[in-house]
Amino acid sequence: MALLLSTVAIWGSTPQVTSVAGHYTTPIMLTTLRAVPTAVVLLVAMPLLRFRLPDSRSAWLFTAAGGLLMVGVFLGGFTEAVIKAGPSNAIVMASTSPFWVALLSRAVYRERIPPRTIAGLLIGFAGIVVVFSSHLGAHAGAGSTLAGLGLALAAALGWALGTLIVKEQLTREPDTDLLGVVTGQYVVGGIALLALALPVEGAAATHWSSSSLWLSVAFIAVIGSALATFAYFGALRVISATRATSWSFLSPVVAILISAALGTAPSAVSLVGIVITLAGVFIVNLPKRGRERAVEPVLEPAA
Repeated sequence: MALLLSTVAIWGSTPQVTSVAGHYTTPIMLTTLRAVPTAVVLLVAMPLLRFRLPDSRSAWLFTAAGGLLMVGVFLGGFTEAVIKAGPSNAIVMASTSPFWVALLSRAVYRERIPPRTIAGLLIGFAGIVVVFSSHLGAHAGAGSTLAGLGLALAAALGWALGTLIVKEQLTREPDTDLLGVVTGQYVVGGIALLALALPVEGAAATHWSSSSLWLSVAFIAVIGSALATFAYFGALRVISATRATSWSFLSPVVAILISAALGTAPSAVSLVGIVITLAGVFIVNLPKRGRERAVEPVLEPAA
């Protein structure tokens, strides 16, 4: 829970910084600048922090798949979604990730989803919708908004698939070095994003000399990406993927509280939504009762 609280706090503060960086570069290049420096910093710090990269073919397959999904698809898709559909629409659509995790866990691992968990997920998502209800709707043209919503949905699905891949990797190899997995993911995802950003957007539109850009990139890369992902993976060692992703409902809540601290007071409707969201996450993470504990799912692929 401490790891997830740290993750939520970091992810909730990242949009404010990302919006600053967005003034100085293009969406895919911004995502690339978030991923590549993270990989470089972690590789340089590897001797000091004494962690190891994945050391087998299967481990690298898991790491590469997770990197393409959680770094490339999620970060890239969500950033583009914010630009095309607006932050509120993108956040609401990306918040469907816990539902995808629950559905995929049921389909792949035969994981029983208790009714209380389903109710908590629905309540948490309803709270997010209420929080941003006054901001939902067309952001630009109808086509741009629809494209943005599709990208946000792809980002949510990418994060859900990546979460289950990491959970499977940790289940098969409990001694997996988490920092090594995070580093490997950002190496793979960063290379893929760089190969996409240069031919699609180029480097000319980026203000490379801007100190605001580089300060923002330093925060979202090292803290918003590497540190937050490491904490999230650490939580996946001991709790289910569905419970872990349910905490992502709280990141928008943290973002609103930060905005309030900076002088933008939330509306009464947003406050009601925050309470609903907190209630949903609380329900999902209530201690399991005896019968539910007895059928705690084991993550074994279906035959």
